[in-house]
Amino acid sequence: MRVSFQVLADEQLQVVHEAGLRVLERTGMRFGSERVVERLRAVGASVDEGRGGTFGGIVRFPPRLVEEAVASNQRVLREGKKMVLLNGVTSERTAGTQIRAKVSGGCNRYLDWESDKLREADPDALLRFIRLGEMLPEVSFVGNPIVLSRDQEGRPIDERTRRIRTAALIAKNTRKLGSMEVWSEAEIDLLVEIGTIARGGREAYLERPCLVTAKETISPLFLDENASGVLLALAARGLPCTIIPMPLTGLSAPVTPLGNAVVGNAEILGTITAIKAFHPEALVGGGTISGVLDMRTGVVSFSAPEAILQDIALAEVHERLYGFDYLVGSGYTDAKYPASEVLAEKTAKFLFTFLSGRTSYPVGLINAGSVFSDLQCLVDLELCRYIHGHFAAFGWAPGDPATPGALDELVELIDRVGIQGNYVEADHTLAHFRERWMPQLFDRSSFLSLEDSRARDLYAAARARLGELYAAGDYWELEPEKQREIDRVVRTAERTLS
Repeated sequence: MRVSFQVLADEQLQVVHEAGLRVLERTGMRFGSERVVERLRAVGASVDEGRGGTFGGIVRFPPRLVEEAVASNQRVLREGKKMVLLNGVTSERTAGTQIRAKVSGGCNRYLDWESDKLREADPDALLRFIRLGEMLPEVSFVGNPIVLSRDQEGRPIDERTRRIRTAALIAKNTRKLGSMEVWSEAEIDLLVEIGTIARGGREAYLERPCLVTAKETISPLFLDENASGVLLALAARGLPCTIIPMPLTGLSAPVTPLGNAVVGNAEILGTITAIKAFHPEALVGGGTISGVLDMRTGVVSFSAPEAILQDIALAEVHERLYGFDYLVGSGYTDAKYPASEVLAEKTAKFLFTFLSGRTSYPVGLINAGSVFSDLQCLVDLELCRYIHGHFAAFGWAPGDPATPGALDELVELIDRVGIQGNYVEADHTLAHFRERWMPQLFDRSSFLSLEDSRARDLYAAARARLGELYAAGDYWELEPEKQREIDRVVRTAERTLS
């Protein structure tokens, strides 16, 4: 099956790029880090000291400087370095059409489906969600669906060690290690050490980095001191270095999708240029999680149709013009609760994510990415399977030598079954029916009564399936000696960060 989907025409890619250059040259970008401002001045940018204030200087970029940074990124790619984009709420490009779901999100709360209440993140819930991701075959990335706020005894965890303790629990209980939030430079080496233990060594870790993630600009056109420091620290260590703006159409970006894309790209290009000024051999990636301001309510929507299209438009600029992979904001939904709205929003976002060449879907997030739901996680995977089912092979492959023989077989089968015949008992049916999409949660049974139908609701089926999975009892765990090494890292974090 051939499917073509494209937001921007070829000539529009250059237009978006050049508009971003003009913004950086004319308006500039504010940096909260004095060392970033001074370094950019040293390599040829101009700095407006008078308007900087306590939040840093405004840097204006000559287009040449930005173009050189993009060309440097392209050179590093040509030399064989792999661009790794680590983020749990976005989608990167994937090879093939296999579902590669992400259980992540960095939420502070989760939906307890048994009590139907929102609860603060706790170790028991995090452990359940990690194990769920480890068990589900379509999940390839288990990050931090929730970030611990209390320990096993219910005591508050020091804010400075929350990420370390969360990462430790994840690393001990899954082989599918994904990303972890990084809030300070001091956390990086500790998170990397945990990932290195789990991966089995430094070389294996660098081949498949984990437990770090992207940082964000503050739209419009500001990169604060903390984000600058973390990104530069990641780049200095040769780790994935990614910047993800969150421009909001009508609020922190112009009210048109094109305006949103121009602001977002200017922020990414300015950040790439800043990092490259320090570390020319760094490979810096980008992405966006854009939203749209609802002018009636004043609330930001992440599931408006424009939101995913804005992100994909910028992805096309980075892929087709620059040659870089790019993250699109596929994980957030406006729906507050697992119900009909979330099904509509996620189906649309996941469909366009698929059409953009991405099958790395964040699953389980609701309420603008602030709440994780394991119930929604299972339903999201069913939606992904449903979408992929629409693009399965049709059984016709022009030029395939097997096609004429298959057609001959079909003609003979139709003749053999005959007029008003039945194919259920045919050997051909037994051989091929599993090739079609088979729902795991959707109800295809006969209608009996309203009560019976409600009992077979999609979410009712997901609840039953969750119960079965959690009752399995046979969970994967990291080797005991490696768990003890990770515990040692946690103790170090408690001494040095607290």
